[in-house]
Amino acid sequence: MIQANRAQSNDDNHHPDGNQWVARVRTKLESAIMTGCDMGALEKLIEHELKELGRPLLEEAVQKLADRQALLCPRCSCELHVERHQRQRTVSSVFGQVPFKRSYGFCPKCQKRFYPADNVLGLQERAPASPRVQEICALMVLESPAGQAEANIRRLTGLDIGQSTMHREARRQGERALRLREADVALTNTLEGVCELAKRTQSPKGAFTLVIEIDAWNIRERDYWGESEKLRKKGEEPSRWHWVYAGTIFRLDQRGKTASGRSVITERGYVATRQGLESFEKQLYAEALQRGLSQAESVLVLADGAAWIWNIAENRFKDAVHRVDFWHVSEHLWKVAHDLYGQGTPEARQWVQPLLHWLKRRKDGALDVINTLQDIRTSLDGLTDKQCETLDRELGYLDTHKDHMDYKNAKALDQPLGSGAMESTCAQYQCRFKRTGQFWSLEGDEAFLALATLHRNGRWNQLFPHDQIKK
Repeated sequence: MIQANRAQSNDDNHHPDGNQWVARVRTKLESAIMTGCDMGALEKLIEHELKELGRPLLEEAVQKLADRQALLCPRCSCELHVERHQRQRTVSSVFGQVPFKRSYGFCPKCQKRFYPADNVLGLQERAPASPRVQEICALMVLESPAGQAEANIRRLTGLDIGQSTMHREARRQGERALRLREADVALTNTLEGVCELAKRTQSPKGAFTLVIEIDAWNIRERDYWGESEKLRKKGEEPSRWHWVYAGTIFRLDQRGKTASGRSVITERGYVATRQGLESFEKQLYAEALQRGLSQAESVLVLADGAAWIWNIAENRFKDAVHRVDFWHVSEHLWKVAHDLYGQGTPEARQWVQPLLHWLKRRKDGALDVINTLQDIRTSLDGLTDKQCETLDRELGYLDTHKDHMDYKNAKALDQPLGSGAMESTCAQYQCRFKRTGQFWSLEGDEAFLALATLHRNGRWNQLFPHDQIKK
């Protein structure tokens, strides 16, 4: 339930007298000052009084806007068959409860009843919250679970929003974000749609390189809850952790450094989904188009050695440069070094450092490294079975990705060698979605992932047009 204070004027249907209001607030401020309060208390007092002053103004403006709406279907613009005039609805706003009246009718084409005024006002069907309250709920739940956000909203806004209402409103916005995402993905199915997505980008006038980084992380879901023992008796181990496929996209010229030397990316796109690889591939393609894929002079796909990533790269970005993350390759070489010379020994470091140097500095560094490992595998006496197994495994890995390890050319072009931006992206999502003791459902996490991604992509105003930020 949402509760808010109503105006304490003598007549709620009329605006309070401005001079009287100022005098009353000054009297309250003087009284507060005498009690020895601090500036924060004064701020809260004035904020509260301003809300009471603004509520009747908002109520009047909302009613005027509702009265101006023609009785046309918001979907097809067909004239509605009027069924009732002046039906009242009360909505919780940041200023308090705001009642207003509007008419509704039946659309013979869409076969559904509509309140045109509700649509123009940005109100969701049967939802109790105004657009600003909807936005507050969505933003706060994106930052922390509803139970934790409830007290913070009360402190910051004075609104008393129950956690169930907050969760419901945030989920509603997540479902809207999902529909927006699905509409973008649907555009990739036609040439006209692809062109429309491509037009949304604000690419620089000169040539640029588009970088696409891909990875995945785990989310915990409450699937088969309470049925663990039953599943185990059937020989099935219950699964709680599931993959979230994620990507980040940016132009090479959008990388930079702060005054302290910390690397930053000024603007980039995000993708995150639990709906599987096919859905992820389509979402990634749609986002890449909106980030300049069709205008880019060159495209770089950067990731670790997972086979599913390179399958997507071949399907959607076949003409791109495909590069495996240097630090993942390094980890594979370190495994060999530790198996041959011991974990953390000076000999292991002495052996691996030249190989890492070759990868970065030599034109055919990958082949040189592979040849070195092959020589060890065939000529070094006394290798244990475990060492042979490690060498064979890592030789297979390096041979598979030898065409994806042109790090010398990458350095010459000032391109990233590793997918640090993607690692950072995964960590940022996980800060919200992998909290201790937190479980999700597939329906719930996908809606919140869509909402979080819409926010990260700077398209929040698609849900809340009032939030359009002028740059």
